[in-house]
Amino acid sequence: MNKRKILISICSLEEFKKITRSTFKQASKGSPSEEPIHRVYFTSEEDLFSTLSPKRMELLKYLKKNGPLSCRKLAALLDRAYANVHEDVKQLSLLELIQKDDDQKLIVPWDEVDIAVPLVA
Repeated sequence: MNKRKILISICSLEEFKKITRSTFKQASKGSPSEEPIHRVYFTSEEDLFSTLSPKRMELLKYLKKNGPLSCRKLAALLDRAYANVHEDVKQLSLLELIQKDDDQKLIVPWDEVDIAVPLVA
């Protein structure tokens, strides 16, 4: 079974447009890329690391290991305030790092989250 992987990285709006155009051209020619890779882009390191804070990464790892869980149960197990966990889940859901299963419980659909931070601008 293939691992489900998501790549999170930093790129400018111009770089993102270039990547999108290239991918579209490749697909329109009928030559798909090697393996679909799910990606999330941020425009700066600051945005990336404030969005994927240590608490949110802890939440992702815990949910992957112990899910599916309700938001309330997750907050209790992490010994965190429900409102804070709910906000973290909301933000991580917008990035599709967390989803709901058929029973509306929270799950992490990824086996691996790769974060790439370029060292040169």
